[in-house]
Amino acid sequence: MNIALTGSSGLIGSLLITDLKKMGHNILSISSSQSSHKSNIFLYDEILSGNHSLQVDCLLHLASQNSELMSSDVDKEVSISHKAVECMMALGCKKIIFFSTIKVYGDNSFKYKQIEEDSNLEPTCFYGTAKKKCEAAISQLAAEKDFHFTIFRLPPLLINHPKSNLGKMFQLAKKGYPIPSFKAGDSNLRSFLPYSLLKQVIYLAVSDTSKINNQILNLTNSKPISTNALFALIGDKVGKDIKIIYLPNFIFNIMRRVAKLESILCRLYGNFHISNAKLKQEFIISDEY
Repeated sequence: MNIALTGSSGLIGSLLITDLKKMGHNILSISSSQSSHKSNIFLYDEILSGNHSLQVDCLLHLASQNSELMSSDVDKEVSISHKAVECMMALGCKKIIFFSTIKVYGDNSFKYKQIEEDSNLEPTCFYGTAKKKCEAAISQLAAEKDFHFTIFRLPPLLINHPKSNLGKMFQLAKKGYPIPSFKAGDSNLRSFLPYSLLKQVIYLAVSDTSKINNQILNLTNSKPISTNALFALIGDKVGKDIKIIYLPNFIFNIMRRVAKLESILCRLYGNFHISNAKLKQEFIISDEY
């Protein structure tokens, strides 16, 4: 199968290119950067010029500025998605798979609730806002231009890689240092995405582009884990027995009274449990950590 991909220099893009090639797919990378202009990478403008004989079966749209967007970046992010759709149409393709984020649902919470695809979208950061607008734009363009889409909403990627958000945690675990934490980290529930599951689902999705048309799915593991269990899991993956040093609860309670610290604590010890029931209705998957 011929697959076009935007965002090939990012963490997920670079990993998927390697693995999809191993699976026998032909990959065409699309970039907006002149510095990325190599024999196997095409610029957006080259695709849109029509001076090519390229044909693809599916477009994986991963391109994004970064996760630390400013207000002025939101419309740029939507513009990138518009251009990706234009390229898809120019390549004779009728299927786009867009990688969104669970940040469209909002932020972590100390109150527990399971989030599903039809939960309210209340992003609290510009990155989440941008992805929410991109989702809406792709859905609208699909209706106008008669193509199909699948949108996957991703939680943090659980992988030992320098570009990963959890990369520093893996590096810390390798040193075997004890990790200071709070008891609150024993009982909260957070969702993560093992790369093995991401690869598995994308392989199934591109192998049959008629599946899951015009749907939005949470792409996450079935088993949310606590923050402290995550520390232990990362230790296991690097061959270290991680010892957690519990800090007194009164420190936790004092920190929660300070707005900026409360926000940090919520991201670490709050709940962010994303349901993947809809995903499991569509695919037979193995989603062990």
